[in-house]
Amino acid sequence: MSKKSNNPLDHVRVKQRGSSWAYYFEKAKVDGKRRRGEGGGYATEQDARMAGVEAYNAYIGGGAKKNDASISFADYLDIWYERTRLYARNNTLELREKNIRLHIKPALGEYRLSSLSPAIIDRFVQQKRKDGYAYETVARILSNISTALDYAIYPMELLRENPARLIKVPGKEFAPLSHRQPRRRIEDNELAMIFQRHPFGSTFHMPLVMGLYFGTRIGEALCLSWDNCDMQRMTLSITQQIQRLAMRGKVGLHYVCDLKTESSRRTLPFDAQVILPLLQRWKRQQAKNELYYGEDYFYNYIVPAKDYQGRDIRKIVSLEKGYPAPGPRIDIICTQPNGKYIKPTTLGYQCKRIRELGVHDFDFHCMRHTNLTMLGESQAAPNDIMARAGHSDYDTTLRYIENRPEMQEVPVQIISDKVKNVL
Repeated sequence: MSKKSNNPLDHVRVKQRGSSWAYYFEKAKVDGKRRRGEGGGYATEQDARMAGVEAYNAYIGGGAKKNDASISFADYLDIWYERTRLYARNNTLELREKNIRLHIKPALGEYRLSSLSPAIIDRFVQQKRKDGYAYETVARILSNISTALDYAIYPMELLRENPARLIKVPGKEFAPLSHRQPRRRIEDNELAMIFQRHPFGSTFHMPLVMGLYFGTRIGEALCLSWDNCDMQRMTLSITQQIQRLAMRGKVGLHYVCDLKTESSRRTLPFDAQVILPLLQRWKRQQAKNELYYGEDYFYNYIVPAKDYQGRDIRKIVSLEKGYPAPGPRIDIICTQPNGKYIKPTTLGYQCKRIRELGVHDFDFHCMRHTNLTMLGESQAAPNDIMARAGHSDYDTTLRYIENRPEMQEVPVQIISDKVKNVL
């Protein structure tokens, strides 16, 4: 007689009932009659299986570690991903799926869950750094592994300890470092080249202006509306951003969401000599564009939609002005000549074309980096730079302020003036 398995996955069965899934498992007989533990109404097979495992564990006593020798880490990751996806934000979920598919499963998926050890995970982390992946990238991958294994301890009760808990990612000084170059200040001659390629009236001129002058992130720049711009007080309020929702096997869409952090919500003043005339001129140009395109001009709207988890989001859509409005209109500042909003991916592609001009390592965030570095070069107060950037901590601001040679000239002159009559 074969030994009876203690693995709960060997005892739980799932089946589909109409559009939902259910689980069941055999209980002890009562008066010689078979009994079942069961439950239903689950959206996916994995949800039903997970609920069945929990119910089975509770039935046979709970609290004790169950033997899970037959389950692979890859299969467990599928269960964990399905079970916890309702608790994750869309961007987090997208990155988690990518890390599992591209990094974790290929290297660790064939191991049994119970056989994963600190040594195995540490070798994996070390190899990722040797392969040139950035410190932050490997740290996120390790975080996914550790979080998944924590879930195997509770509430799954498949492990007693987390083998990834004490693993550390080698620091930024570890060689070789990431192939990706750090963002840098774009030099003045390069800025002239960029705006010569994208002059006033072209699609990408205003987003680049917003990044350079206001230091906005790409999603912030593309979501700015004229309601955010107070021409009288000469202030620009950053209150929301555009994000792209895209996962493997899903149709991508763009939606309006909250900012990265609460400190990212900020109101920035601007000057009357450079930006105010430029904004006024661009607003007039948009009106001319609408007259030129006529009924082919597009308005942008915010409409209710659902994300991949069934949660409410605010989708952004462009419709020709003759169509009935499907929701409130958002009068976006940075639009294409025909009125359509600009997608972050489209702007990202143009950044590639700018690199081809000879502006090496350029992406949109370099404009933000340049803005903050220019402020640092001009000896602006760090707290003012931090507030303008919308950072929540000072250390983040310091990463944007480069220690350029010319930035050392002012302190040298200051100390020279102070001690010249003493020395």
